[in-house]
Amino acid sequence: MHIDSEQHPSALAAAFEVDEWSGAIEPQEDDIKQAAFFPLPDALKLLGELDSATQREPIVGCLTGAIAPGTTWLYRNRG
Repeated sequence: MHIDSEQHPSALAAAFEVDEWSGAIEPQEDDIKQAAFFPLPDALKLLGELDSATQREPIVGCLTGAIAPGTTWLYRNRG
């Protein structure tokens, strides 16, 4: 998801389905603010609480299966 708004001129969020993982989650880029794994029910709860539709709707729709993978969501918020 790419967000383009006055408040967030360029914000990118990504979600990945992971079957197995080993090691620590340690972002190597300065512009990555946070990375974490959550069980699906916890992720849906946290994401569902986001007050921004642009952040909430695409990822919750995808993770619940309500929206087909690969669906493109376009939002533009310029007042």
